[in-house]
Amino acid sequence: MVFNTIEPALLGHKVLELAADRKNMVLGFATAAGLLVALLSQPVVGALSDRVRSRWGRRLPILFIGTLLVVVALPLTALSPSLAALIPALLMVYLATNIAQAPTQALIPDLVPERQRGIAAGFKATYDILGLVLGRLISGELVALGRVTEAAAASSAVFLLASGVTALAAREPSSPPPMDLEPIIGRSPKVSAGRLDLRGIWRATRRAYSIDWRAHPGFIPWFINRGLFWGAFVALNTFLLFYMMDVVGMEEAVAQRFIARMFPLIGVAIMLVNLPSGWLADRVGRRPMLVLAGLLASGGTGMVLFLRSPLGIVAAGLVIGLGIGIFLSANWAMITDIVPPGEAARYLGIANMAAASGSFLARFAGGALIDPVNRMMGSQTAGYLTLYVLTLLAFVVATAAVSRLPGRKLSP
Repeated sequence: MVFNTIEPALLGHKVLELAADRKNMVLGFATAAGLLVALLSQPVVGALSDRVRSRWGRRLPILFIGTLLVVVALPLTALSPSLAALIPALLMVYLATNIAQAPTQALIPDLVPERQRGIAAGFKATYDILGLVLGRLISGELVALGRVTEAAAASSAVFLLASGVTALAAREPSSPPPMDLEPIIGRSPKVSAGRLDLRGIWRATRRAYSIDWRAHPGFIPWFINRGLFWGAFVALNTFLLFYMMDVVGMEEAVAQRFIARMFPLIGVAIMLVNLPSGWLADRVGRRPMLVLAGLLASGGTGMVLFLRSPLGIVAAGLVIGLGIGIFLSANWAMITDIVPPGEAARYLGIANMAAASGSFLARFAGGALIDPVNRMMGSQTAGYLTLYVLTLLAFVVATAAVSRLPGRKLSP
């Protein structure tokens, strides 16, 4: 919900307010910088979470820190009076959400038996999409009314409530491993005579990002599938507000409301397939479901390229939404099979670098392509269509990568 409050409603509005003449460039590069924060932070936070020992468990103390930072950073983003204030506040939101996400996403491999992780991933995806729908609907309506600060406050309140429910309901193993970081992140850096052991910091950071590729050969094709598929979705999603304004011809308030009201419809379509696709992933295997997801997403993106009307965008969004719903369940079920149980948070933190990398490339490409191509071609549409052709290619390559994933079929 936090991310779908930020994008496109809150951040789109702030960019139009502070840098309307280069809106796609600022939006793309600012959010790409946020993804770099995610790339650098989540594996390290995950590695720490795997080794923390406390009376509250391994995951909840770090969730608490991330939650406090979100509650501070999100309203600061809404209140920023300039780009110089907006960018640091936005980066703080990305850091905070990744601190919270790294430990909590490890709860599925921590607590769910392997034969039930497909359906568990389906539940996770359903709540992800519920957050997307609520974020788009509430923030879009509020921002359209000029109530930007209220949109940020509502999302912060829901995040705080959700973290509290997680802290009360999660039941971690009663005997977590001791806080011995050396096996995971290397020997601790030392400070002596006022000098910091930079070599030790480098060893610790490198160890946090290390993967045993030979022991987990499915990780690389999974990473490619996740990164390209998610990056393609982000490219479609991030610049949709400006697409509706420049290509379809809507005013900002109308476009904000259109997106806010379209996404509940798409969200329902996604949620209708989350649980069935997770159930099927447990029975027919992960690969067939991922191929189906790629075909649907590719077809829907083709519709976006040719149907440039509000009704056409809604139809294309429904097709893409079905693909996203299947992908979210089957893809996450696949990675929970691949990661080693004792280092689930660290490995899943590295796995999230796939989504972060794809998102970074999508946002960077949008920022680098849309406004310059539009100016070069003397058109309001050429840059968007260039980006969306690349998006279609990304979906196709992501689907092709599925053939290299493990084909294991789990027994019911």
